[in-house]
Amino acid sequence: MAAVAAATPEDYEGRPVRAIQFEPGVQPYGRDYLLEILPIRLGQPLSLPAVRAAIERLYGTGRYAAIDVDARVEDGGVVLNFITQGNFFIGGVSVSRISPPPNQGVLVNATRLELGSLYTDASSKQAVNNLQSVLRNNGFYEASIEPRYEYDAATQQVKLSFVIKTNDRAEYSRPLITGNPEQPPGEVVEATHWKGWLGWKKVTGVRTQDGVQRVRRSYQKQERLEARVALDKVEWDSDANRVQPTLNIDGGPKITITAVGAKISRGKLKQLIPVFEEQSVDRDLLVEGAANLREYLEGQGYFHAQVDFAAKSLDGVPATGARRLGETIEYQIVRGDRHKVALVAVQGNHYFGTNTIRERMYVRPASIIQFRYGRFSDTFLQHDVDAITALYHSNGFRDVEVKPRVVHGFRGKENLIAVYVDIHEGPQWLVANLDFEGPSDPNREAILDLIQSQNGQPFSDITAAIDRDNVLDYYYNHGYAEATFAWTFTPAKQPNQVNLKYVVQEGERRFLRNFLISGLETTSADLVNQRLMLDHGDPISRSSLLETQKRLYDLGVFARVDMALQNPQGDERDKYVLLDVEEAHKYTITTGFGAEVAKIGGCRSCLDAPAGQAGFSPRASFGVTRRNFLGEGHIVSFQSRVSNLEQRAVLSYEAPQFRGSPNVSLLFSGLFDDSTDVRTFSSKRREGSVQVGQKLSKASTLLYRFSFRRVSVSDLIVSPELIPLYSQPARIGIAEANYIQDRRDDPSDAHHGVFNTFDGGLASKVFGSQADFTHFLGHNATYHPIGLGSRYVLARSLTLGWLQPLRAGTNIPLPERFFGGGAQSHRGFPENQAGPRDPETGFPVGGSAILVNQTELRLPLLGENMSGVLFWDAGNVYSRVQDISFRVSQHGLNDFNYMVHAVGFGVRYRTPVGPVRLDLAYSINPPTFYGFKGTIEDLIACSGAHPPTTGCVQTVQQISHFQFHFSLGQAF
Repeated sequence: MAAVAAATPEDYEGRPVRAIQFEPGVQPYGRDYLLEILPIRLGQPLSLPAVRAAIERLYGTGRYAAIDVDARVEDGGVVLNFITQGNFFIGGVSVSRISPPPNQGVLVNATRLELGSLYTDASSKQAVNNLQSVLRNNGFYEASIEPRYEYDAATQQVKLSFVIKTNDRAEYSRPLITGNPEQPPGEVVEATHWKGWLGWKKVTGVRTQDGVQRVRRSYQKQERLEARVALDKVEWDSDANRVQPTLNIDGGPKITITAVGAKISRGKLKQLIPVFEEQSVDRDLLVEGAANLREYLEGQGYFHAQVDFAAKSLDGVPATGARRLGETIEYQIVRGDRHKVALVAVQGNHYFGTNTIRERMYVRPASIIQFRYGRFSDTFLQHDVDAITALYHSNGFRDVEVKPRVVHGFRGKENLIAVYVDIHEGPQWLVANLDFEGPSDPNREAILDLIQSQNGQPFSDITAAIDRDNVLDYYYNHGYAEATFAWTFTPAKQPNQVNLKYVVQEGERRFLRNFLISGLETTSADLVNQRLMLDHGDPISRSSLLETQKRLYDLGVFARVDMALQNPQGDERDKYVLLDVEEAHKYTITTGFGAEVAKIGGCRSCLDAPAGQAGFSPRASFGVTRRNFLGEGHIVSFQSRVSNLEQRAVLSYEAPQFRGSPNVSLLFSGLFDDSTDVRTFSSKRREGSVQVGQKLSKASTLLYRFSFRRVSVSDLIVSPELIPLYSQPARIGIAEANYIQDRRDDPSDAHHGVFNTFDGGLASKVFGSQADFTHFLGHNATYHPIGLGSRYVLARSLTLGWLQPLRAGTNIPLPERFFGGGAQSHRGFPENQAGPRDPETGFPVGGSAILVNQTELRLPLLGENMSGVLFWDAGNVYSRVQDISFRVSQHGLNDFNYMVHAVGFGVRYRTPVGPVRLDLAYSINPPTFYGFKGTIEDLIACSGAHPPTTGCVQTVQQISHFQFHFSLGQAF
């Protein structure tokens, strides 16, 4: 029987394709999509190059690790069977919790396994090795790491979790010192801080590196600026579970850096000369130090200062010797005469106004306060030239010339200089014609709207770069992740005009296949799904992905939100987007301690000082917050504050994004408050409230609130006949609405913008209230920059409010009244001391209306961080809204319904958390009133005496003309 020859690929070529099959049956894509992307068609003759192209196309998707093609003859044609093995991609990485350090985030990052990237066995082994290295650096030398895998064939994902088991963390032992340390080993060991009072400390990576840095700093303090400290190795003793670090140290010579010819502090030398920071002494660093010193002196008005340096050996060996006892590096300074910048003038500019140019300049003329000698240096001047040139270039002036001139002996005075900036603008180049190739018809109109370099517009490289960024941003946000942009230009026929050509290659559009979410433990999946900005089949938009990430972070329940494309290099139309989250700690505990020093103290039973006496109030705070309650992103919080002036506790339940809406919040709260911040009385408030917040826009928020509270007062310091009236407890049920609009550039220190708040409410027996009244409090503040660079700001604030009873004879409870005065209100008064007063004791009793206007001129003072404020506060707290008056004189000692004016000066110092301020105010027309010297018992006894006995005489008192306030942040 003759043998049958095996079929060769050529035997199938030319035969019609009867069927295309895939094995296994479940493929990364649906059958229709696979048949669409393959270059083989049913019924067409089989071509071997087409088969090879089909294999390459499948590999190009990135979804396949191996592909074989089997063929058989059937019905005179050929049946192709693609036998595939799929890749797996990293869908999430987690590490079991251990006693930190290191924390989980460090361990996950140490694996170097990127979300969505291709998984290989080698990458898993390398991840284990990386984790072992991090654990050893932190003292865990006997840790075991077991990787576990969770495969999902449907999405080709593998989630890796590394289970770590550790023994006790190793401790340090006495380090081995090698090299030439130039100091006793004991001092080196002490500098490491690896040994504490109770013995050697536990090993951590941060502690090890800090120890090495501490040793380096110890050599710096000894002026050994070239000292070399290196951690050579760390040996572990398995029996004792201790590690011995080996420090290789070369102490180097002592190098003293001094400055002669000018008095410069040691701290300033360390700041200006980089050898201290680099811990290396070479000529380049010394030259840089000389330049820094020269620039510093120029900033002090010594515009012709000369700085040089020389090295002097201490042991007779030349300073360049390899080994020496030490040397002194002496900066020789010749300051020259001190000059003042009398004039900074810009000339030749026509297209831009002088103010526009001056805003971009560092060089400034002398001013009375901020820059006493002006600000000038060659470096600053060159910076200004570059900035002005860039401004003109960006607006089409390609041939602009900016030439500075410094004139000495200005106005015949040797110490005055003038700086002139001469500008020759040259012609402005324009776009004669824009040729835009590449955008498809659906995108062309939207793209053209983004282009700035239209026909007839100024031409510049900067504008073209902006066009490129805008166009690519559009494409990236519409699914074209591979879009490219190129531009060229050629001279046009018209002079100073160009023909501009933009070429776009859109590339293939990518769509969302689905989100693959991992890392949820207690968080509801619906909570995440409601915040996804893309749906299946949508073009993959970069901005939508970033907004999704932001929304999830805004929930406050995730410590980490990672997002990545699965199979990023694969050539496929539909992409999975991986979303891997790490839930934050559920419980947060906060504590704090502080104190307040102001006119808050004094004897509580004495009536001698109605405006208060200087006192000290220590305070402590404690809070517990439970986040992600019930997995819905809700927050339960308890916050408390205790001092000798106030005892407060707040329990709240908040749904920050109510029913999935990022613009709506719901808040339930309960308040317990006992306070004596107004010296007239102690108040007690027990309150429950519910509030709905609605964010109308980025700048505007509307709050709807209903509160039900019980307020009462005690320890009243008023006339005895008024005590029964004021001391009655009251139940208040009030519905309120609050509108907030914030368009300030910086809420902590605004330079321009508007800030408005309007709070209105209705207390009625319909809500269970014992007092019927309306409540309104409005605040409007505006900020206007004046002059160059917004260095001067005119700020003003107006506060208007009233309480209006709805029924005759209704008494508004004392704690509900307006109290004003102090650092955040009217600076002509001590805290809460404005408005009506008790006619016998002189203590404030609050009012039913408030009107305060504040005006400030904020101006530069010294340098960049210290500024000043000239302010004028006018207003008062009034008995009734009908009593609001603008008159400035007081009509009798019982009249407080007039406008008090105060002027003053304040100092602001800029810090990372906002400006620290001190305000000194002079009240022009402070109120004078009747007071009473003695105790409350004396007052009660006197009120019943007829005629008054000796000692029962009222005294005339007055709010001091001078007030000071110290606090954080601007007044408004």
